[in-house]
Amino acid sequence: MKRLLLLFFFLAQVFGVVYTKFSSVNYFGWVPFDQISFYEITVSIDSVKLSSLQVSNRYNLPNPGRENRSISHVFSQISQFERSYGKSDSAQVRVIYRVNGKEEEVWDF
Repeated sequence: MKRLLLLFFFLAQVFGVVYTKFSSVNYFGWVPFDQISFYEITVSIDSVKLSSLQVSNRYNLPNPGRENRSISHVFSQISQFERSYGKSDSAQVRVIYRVNGKEEEVWDF
């Protein structure tokens, strides 16, 4: 019985590492993940554009900022705020970002 439990324990760890490596939440795993992203967030509420300081305070993120983990972390933080506390604001959110010095990309919420 002990061997079966140990086998299950180690297989669960291997599964976790493999799943984390190939999913969008890989910044949660211990698997080496090296990605530098620079981003700028713009937010409009009722056609009024928020200042960089207001955006920083809204999401608790520097704006413009740098993310050493996956850029998905920034998207996740914004999405979580907008689906909960900011739901009634109907904000238009745009993130312009660059990952590892490549071309700029845009993410809209």
